[in-house]
Amino acid sequence: MPTAKECICCNEVTKINEKMEKVDMKGECITHHPGFRDICLNEWVLQVAYLAYRQQYGAMAALPHSNEEQYRHVAYRNLVRFCWGYLGRENRVVLPSCAVAKIRQQFPNPENDGYTGFQRRNIAEI
Repeated sequence: MPTAKECICCNEVTKINEKMEKVDMKGECITHHPGFRDICLNEWVLQVAYLAYRQQYGAMAALPHSNEEQYRHVAYRNLVRFCWGYLGRENRVVLPSCAVAKIRQQFPNPENDGYTGFQRRNIAEI
């Protein structure tokens, strides 16, 4: 990850630890959680989640870029919703680098011009 703030292990995040404890996987990586693949890496799930996102936020929420970029964006949102629940508009959390790397691996940037990374706005407690 490009910044120190983004170099966080999922085991350092309370909400993720709580999620892992519920499936008796404390201390393991969030990417090994039985729900991670379906929630964050399944294209069909991400397509439906994107439609819900568009319905909630309207045409301004449209992501006119590649499918990969759209899937990454929605996968990050799904991970937040899965572990933290609803944060509120414009509130953000730093996602663990293992999850970000797995999502980027599944949905790489086709133009290979880098990734945006964490955009600081209102940061919620992790």
